[in-house]
Amino acid sequence: MASNDYYRILGVPRNAGPDEIKSAYRKLAMKHHPDRNQGNTESESVFKEINEAYEVLSTPEKRQVYDQFGADGLKAGAGGGRGGFQGADLGDMFGDLFENLFSQGQGGGRGKPRSRRGADLKEEVEITLEEAFSGVKVPLTIERTEVCGECEGTGARGKSGIKKCPTCHGTGRVQYSQGFFAFSQACPDCGGQGEIISSPCKACAGAGRQKKSAPLNIKIPAGVEEGAVLRVSGGGDAGLRGGDSGDLYIQVRLRHHSHFERHGRDLVYDCQVAVWQAALGGETDVPVIDGGRVKIKIPQGTQHGKVFRVHERGMPSPGGKVRGDLLVRVKLEVPHDLTPRQRELFEELAKIAGHETAPEDKDKGFFKKILG
Repeated sequence: MASNDYYRILGVPRNAGPDEIKSAYRKLAMKHHPDRNQGNTESESVFKEINEAYEVLSTPEKRQVYDQFGADGLKAGAGGGRGGFQGADLGDMFGDLFENLFSQGQGGGRGKPRSRRGADLKEEVEITLEEAFSGVKVPLTIERTEVCGECEGTGARGKSGIKKCPTCHGTGRVQYSQGFFAFSQACPDCGGQGEIISSPCKACAGAGRQKKSAPLNIKIPAGVEEGAVLRVSGGGDAGLRGGDSGDLYIQVRLRHHSHFERHGRDLVYDCQVAVWQAALGGETDVPVIDGGRVKIKIPQGTQHGKVFRVHERGMPSPGGKVRGDLLVRVKLEVPHDLTPRQRELFEELAKIAGHETAPEDKDKGFFKKILG
């Protein structure tokens, strides 16, 4: 192996590109690394040569001098190739490994513009209990970023407005050495994109995205509960450089209902029942959430707070297949003003029940006993 023929050392043609040179170097470096070949002086010598070859061929300025004047030209005026177990090369080898691991799933790779997922957004909608029962489409207008229609997200005014970054030569990474080690980081000039915008888009000022008002129709399913959160996939901010859009999260609020309380799938209705109706029994009708009314039987002697269950007249489960019940809770209605005849009858009833009331507290004592 001729130590001054760097192309032959790495086993690549003279017109090999940067990726081909790097790939060949990696394979040879892993094969002849001293840690894998302890005590093998031949492998150690080969390892030094491939590091020296890669140092020259991976640096555009040094490679140009080498191609014109050979290794002697480097030694004479270009600083000579660095041989031996060099930290820059080892750092590059392991730096690329970590970079590949962490760049997966983020839309980035060396020499490729890094994409980035858009931000998630959160909104609230308020609906009635009837709308929660049947399901509803709610119109909603949100503020979000969308891909610029003028530049289609590139941020540039046409293709000529994007140039390869001169600092990193389009790789998106720059290397620097510190003692024995070499480190790789995102290019500070292009932010790791490998490209710079020389002529920004007028519409978005180079951002690639614009803030816009977006009208949406949000479908709220039947049976939705207070505080439920619905996800609209891709309904958030647009991503950068082809990245996925974020999601939109909709939190549902239910307005207070004048008649019904909701307990999960069950609805509770407070039914006002007159004292004499509770004592004698009878029927009454109550409203239901899906419209109309249903009759329920009030048995003789019904007490205050008694609950009657009307099966499958409550709220549906998510998906609408199973309904809860309507719970009718009895609230005794005590008359405030009595006619002389009504007072006479209540006083007679009190005497029959063995309860004598004081003249100044007749009504209060009697109704207090009825209500317990």
